[in-house]
Amino acid sequence: MNLSKTALYAFTMAVVFVFSANAHANSFEKIKEMGLGAKSIVEMPIDGMVAYVAENGKVFFMSSDGRYVFSGGAVTDVWNGTPLETGGDIQRSARTIPLESMEIDFDKLDALSIGTGSKTVHVITDPTCPACRKLTDLIPEYGDEYTFKILALPALGKRSEEITKRLACEPDRELAAQALLDGTADQLPAPRNCNLDAYKQALLLADYIRVREVPFLIGPNNVVSRGLPNNLQSWLEESSTFLPAASVQSGAGEGQGAVGPVSSDSLNQRLREALN
Repeated sequence: MNLSKTALYAFTMAVVFVFSANAHANSFEKIKEMGLGAKSIVEMPIDGMVAYVAENGKVFFMSSDGRYVFSGGAVTDVWNGTPLETGGDIQRSARTIPLESMEIDFDKLDALSIGTGSKTVHVITDPTCPACRKLTDLIPEYGDEYTFKILALPALGKRSEEITKRLACEPDRELAAQALLDGTADQLPAPRNCNLDAYKQALLLADYIRVREVPFLIGPNNVVSRGLPNNLQSWLEESSTFLPAASVQSGAGEGQGAVGPVSSDSLNQRLREALN
């Protein structure tokens, strides 16, 4: 039987998936045999790692193939400035991107602004993506309560790149925002002598925060949706009330075992240098 390259790749990935799933199961079973049944298993927002929270509260980090289990040493979310010590810490870290504490400002990246509400939603989108189009159609409905800061970036190839550059190079940002809403961005003038620095910086940012699906949304309280939420209104409500983890343990004061925020100056400085 001859398989096309695409079919062969799909078959290979299916085998890898089954093998990886079995490896995961075996690793989890071994941990259970140690008397550490799973309370929760959280896929971390980095390639190849899950967090295993045992019923007694003990936390393990495990490679996606189930081979490596990290059970010693401290793990800290530098972006949030918090240690990952409990299941709640891990859930919050996996679900959030703290743009403000990372000193990332979409306005400095020439983001399009839609809506006038007091709550800000950050969005990375592609104007040629069907799910992104659905989101764009819904956005005006929530414009009184929310302000959407939108970076239009290419995710689907050459046509996406052409259209997003037209949006990036349109000097009238209100006109560009309306073109995105109307689905007419491809009718904007082709770029001529356009400064694409902000556009390139936005591409760098998208890679830095690991945008792998579009639309990519970050809610008012930093909660992330990778892809279009099943119910946008419910997600907006949740992401407006979800509280990030405190950076200091409850009841602990300075000098008494308190865990203060970890400095992220060097990491943020590298990002600022890249964006400047």
